[in-house]
Amino acid sequence: MSTADGPVVFDPADFGAIPSSRSLRSWMRKVRRGKADRTVWQQLEDIYVIVFAVAMLGATGGNVLVNLNDKSAACTSGSCSWLLDTVPYILVPLLVSSMLRALLSIGPVSASRATAFWLLATPVDRASLLRPSYRLVVVVAAVVGAGAAVIGWALFGAAWSTVGEAAVLTTVLLLFTTCATVWAQQTARRSRWAIWIADGLLVAAAVPALLLALRRQPTGTFENRILPSNEISSSGVDARLLVIGALALVVAVVLVVVTGRTLGRLSARTTVAGGDLLAGLAGAAITLDVSLLADVVAGRHWRLKGRLRSRRGRGSNAMAMIHRELLRVLRWPRRLVIAFALLVVPYAVAGTGYDVLVPIAAGLAGFGAVRPLMDGLRSVCRSAGLVRALGLELRELRVIMSVVPGGLAVIWATLAEPALGSPSVAFAVAAGMLTGAVRQASARPPSYSGPLVASPMGAIPPGLFSTPMRGFDLLLICLAPVLLGLSSTWVVVVPAIILMLLFAIPPKQN
Repeated sequence: MSTADGPVVFDPADFGAIPSSRSLRSWMRKVRRGKADRTVWQQLEDIYVIVFAVAMLGATGGNVLVNLNDKSAACTSGSCSWLLDTVPYILVPLLVSSMLRALLSIGPVSASRATAFWLLATPVDRASLLRPSYRLVVVVAAVVGAGAAVIGWALFGAAWSTVGEAAVLTTVLLLFTTCATVWAQQTARRSRWAIWIADGLLVAAAVPALLLALRRQPTGTFENRILPSNEISSSGVDARLLVIGALALVVAVVLVVVTGRTLGRLSARTTVAGGDLLAGLAGAAITLDVSLLADVVAGRHWRLKGRLRSRRGRGSNAMAMIHRELLRVLRWPRRLVIAFALLVVPYAVAGTGYDVLVPIAAGLAGFGAVRPLMDGLRSVCRSAGLVRALGLELRELRVIMSVVPGGLAVIWATLAEPALGSPSVAFAVAAGMLTGAVRQASARPPSYSGPLVASPMGAIPPGLFSTPMRGFDLLLICLAPVLLGLSSTWVVVVPAIILMLLFAIPPKQN
């Protein structure tokens, strides 16, 4: 066998020494900056706009959070204290589960297809090439953990020292979750175990929420208590917070450093999958199209799933399509599990005593439960060829594709009826979540053919601003009689009219 037929062996004498990752990134940065067509002043203007917007939003949101904390802290009933003690058992498992799912969806360490082709296939140290992406994920996890803890604990009236301790501990916990997902990304078996753990944490978060809902007391039966505000001196609280922060910082640094040394075990396939997902999500976010975001996630799921065992259809015409939609929903059972897990939301809000917020919380949770089941309707409304192939009008197809999600909406609202208080309110919630999900799934993409509106971010099509509100507008209209305190007749009539108009008017197609 000739030398050409043997394996290729890298010889530094032929190609030169292998460059370090730092020198390679420095060279790439130099080349990109040499081809940049924007001046430094233009970049500073954009940075100024972003910093100013973040400062304004932060100041406004911080002021609102401080006021809500003061109002919640003024409550001196035993139920308020029990609510504050229950919040960590709901919020912490929910944050960890959400972080696990989000990070496992994108990798968490990801790379673009170009990076995987040109860089990860080279002899350059893979861990060094992936380390910038890993650091970005760590920073985002720390910011999300601290922000969620501050909002969650301050919203229910916890002392600011408690809020600080919760923020530090939650940040460390989410950093540990991030490191665990990097470790799980290295093999498919670990990833499956991580998904199962995330499902278990959702169940763990649902248990105290149900207990909170079942503990709901009638108005006026709260027992007063004396707040122990003087039991611990401020110096003791500050010292404890300082010690907890120092220990948490040491633990976080050790976790991040140790996990960063294992980045070389990640395969190019797992990193590219996350990079493709991020690219699709970025494109959908630019157009502010929420439906496109759902399409990207669903498409990635089915591509990773590969193929399934086919099943024989039943019936003909409309019944056949309804049966196929039911089979498609059952092939992704995790969405049904999450949909029924969202039933905890109205019961938990009802358990807090904020009865005014129960219908809107139930409507938003129900919308999130039904919307993932609209993939079939979404595909039909975005494909004129598919509509012609099915041989029915688009209006009829929208009705047919909404039967299975409509059945789930009825079952979901029926199970949530004890928290909502009356069957009429449950009907309004079911109508709102169904009409909102149908409108969002069947909406056309934003149009760029009209005149543009000038903004600090550049020229923007006017229709782009209304795209994120599609679906939520019908949800709010259906819930408007409930929120305004109208009679039961109006609570039923208004959502019924919205339902009839939605399915009677033919949708517009591309």
